[in-house]
Formats: sequence, C-alpha cells, structure tokens
Amino acid sequence: MWDVHRARVHWPRLTPMPQAQVWLVRLPDDTQAVSPETQACLSQEEVQRARRFTQPRHAWRYMAAHAALRTLLAEALHCAPHALAWQTDADGKPHLPQHPLQFNLSHSDVWALVATHPTLALGVDLEIHQPWQDMDGLALGILHPDEASAWQQLPVATQAQALHAAWTRKEACLKALGTGLRLPPEQVVVGMAAAPSQGRWRQDGGHTVDWCDLPLPLPTPHSACLAWVQA
Repeated sequence: MWDVHRARVHWPRLTPMPQAQVWLVRLPDDTQAVSPETQACLSQEEVQRARRFTQPRHAWRYMAAHAALRTLLAEALHCAPHALAWQTDADGKPHLPQHPLQFNLSHSDVWALVATHPTLALGVDLEIHQPWQDMDGLALGILHPDEASAWQQLPVATQAQALHAAWTRKEACLKALGTGLRLPPEQVVVGMAAAPSQGRWRQDGGHTVDWCDLPLPLPTPHSACLAWVQA
C-alpha cells in the first residue's frame, strides 16, 4: 500500500532556478492502493474525482499525486494537508487566495513532479515517452513553422525525442501562463534543441516566460521542463 507520509522521505528535490523547488515523486504501481491516511490529505472534491476513473490504478495515482502536492504545500505553509483550500481561475489554474506561494503539478505513468516558487507563477510538465500514433500530424499541429522546418531536417531516429522535448516545454510554458491550450501551442516557440536546454519565450503583447529542461534520475525515456513567468 502506498502511503504519502512514508513515501515523502524518498522524494529527491531539484533547484533548477533561484527559490524554485521541484520534487520527483514515485506514484503507486499497478497493484498498489493508497492508504486511508493518504486519502485523508485530500479534499472531498478530489476524492470524488478520483472515484470517477474507470481504471483503479489511475484513481490511486491521481490521489497519490494530489496528496503529495498537498503534503509539500502544507510543509511550506505549516498547516495540515487537508486544510489547504485553493481556488482556480477562469482557465483552471489553481492558486492559494491568501498566500503568494505558487505551485504546479504534473504526472505521467508512475511519476509526478511538484514545483513551487515563493512568488513567480510557474508550470511543470513531465512526459514518459510513448510511441506517437501520428508523429508527423502531431508535429505539424503543435510546432511553429520554423520549428517544424527544423524538426523535419532532423535524423528520423531523433525526431521522436525532439518532439517529446518540444511538447513538454510548450506544455510547461502554457501551464505557467495559466492559459492551457486556449493559446495554441504552435505560438509558443521553444526551438528544437536537444535536451537538456533552456530558453526564453516572449508572448506577443504579453508575458515573458523562461523555461529549462529538468534532468531526472528516471529509468525510462522521458522529457521534463519547468517554466516560470518573469515578474
């Protein structure tokens, strides 16, 4: 059985930029349920949402990831995990109404990332690599024309890795802005540089977002990125 309090001591922490913290969380495997103590960290809304998953492993991982997020925020704010009450804006980005601490969560397969910063809005994304069903179609759908041209010139053997990296960077930037896919990903230009890399994207008429790839000690191919909005 997976318990958030026992698991907490094993989460490595990265500090990819000043004051930012990113924790790598190992979620339950296919046969592990979460403990009652873990479920007690969650809100009723989170428990109800988890119960709507058709696959039990997806429910357990959802609960574990959100319990991990609540546990880390509670440590920073000196409160009980279940006592945290955040709000979401019109695009669904959560925030703490009475505290400037910023946070974001991403999970893929049996891994999750929790990122925090004292004041800067941020986004984090983790993707465990899976085969693309229509790699060419996806590339044309999410890449800026300059990125698509550069991607098409890459060796075929490296295209999947490059596309995973680009998608992860774009997702992190969009999560930092809080727009989600309301802003088309092809408008977020992150280049096709091989990971690890870092960069800056300036939204037309809007914010400046910095991003950096995250080197994670995972046994499977993956891409991970942290993005933050400049104050």
